[in-house]
Amino acid sequence: MRELRMLKGLGQSQIAKLLGITFQQVQKYERGANRVSASRLYDIAEALEVPISYFYDDLPPDLVGKSIAQRSKTITQSIISREDPMQRRETLELVRYYYGIEDEALRDRFFELLKSMSNYADRKADKTTATS
Repeated sequence: MRELRMLKGLGQSQIAKLLGITFQQVQKYERGANRVSASRLYDIAEALEVPISYFYDDLPPDLVGKSIAQRSKTITQSIISREDPMQRRETLELVRYYYGIEDEALRDRFFELLKSMSNYADRKADKTTATS
């Protein structure tokens, strides 16, 4: 829920207002301190404009069989990990802004510009060559 909320650019207060609950309740849901009922999960999916299946599809194997609190703790630790740039707030914002570019051709040109400015593709190619 937290990751999707952030990706949509919503604060805890904003999602709370959409759901008709307090932001503290949103915090408790995101931390796993309070369980999320099926009807509340439906409301959350509606507020975040995703199908309810979004919250069930592709549950990572290491989370299967864990309690809600254990899953939430694992996911939260993953999200706040600064070692993985894919989990940073900046990355989520970048993705949101990127898809906010409505002109597909412009978005493609921006993507190519980023690739040309980055040395990530070169590092990735170097690793592939080194392991071959």
